[in-house]
Amino acid sequence: MNGKIAAGVAVALVAGCCGFALYRHFAPNHHASGDKGCVVDAAKAGQLQPGRCADSHQAEIVDFFYPDGAQDGCHKSAEEFLGGPLADSQVELSLLDYVREDYTSQACALFVVSDSEGTRAPHSGSLQGTMSGDRPMAATCGRYTDGVLTYVACTEPHAAEYVGSTVDGGEHEASCRQAAAAYLGLSAEEFAGRHDLQSHWLKTPRDGGRVGCVVVETSGKDVMTKSVKGLRTGPLPV
Repeated sequence: MNGKIAAGVAVALVAGCCGFALYRHFAPNHHASGDKGCVVDAAKAGQLQPGRCADSHQAEIVDFFYPDGAQDGCHKSAEEFLGGPLADSQVELSLLDYVREDYTSQACALFVVSDSEGTRAPHSGSLQGTMSGDRPMAATCGRYTDGVLTYVACTEPHAAEYVGSTVDGGEHEASCRQAAAAYLGLSAEEFAGRHDLQSHWLKTPRDGGRVGCVVVETSGKDVMTKSVKGLRTGPLPV
């Protein structure tokens, strides 16, 4: 009898182990665990120094995942946390190794960036909900040089404004012209008649390989001091 019990226990253990392995295989986005929140330093793999979100910090951890399928899971969690699309934000995500004694998982980290090239910048305050409502972390106005948009507040002098992202199969000129016209509230023909603004695109693709489109003051000078969204045929806000 004892032999039968021992054999049964062994079978149960094997089944449990294999069952968990199968679960991990077919549900790779199953959440791992860890401490969410803002971190002062995320430079060293597995060492995330926690900090207060109200203070200046480097990143914000929004979720944890096992390595298999972590990228897709992180992307979904990040956009849910932000309340809007990463492609149109001043935020980028990164997966960081998070090492514990019992396993290694991936921390889903959000970083604020200062330009369309992804230059990381310190940030104060949580990013939760910052791409919903009035969208304070949306990519908007900026200084534009050689396909790079450096973000500034629309009240500061600037030459360009982000108008959206698109998947266009390589037809950047046509798609960004259309996006810029819609942003201003114009038809394509009406936008073509504005000689003070032109459409361009960012040299570095946005999230998911999308093309980022901008509308730029024709001379390239930082003369605008307000957003041109919905401007239609009105004069430039200089």
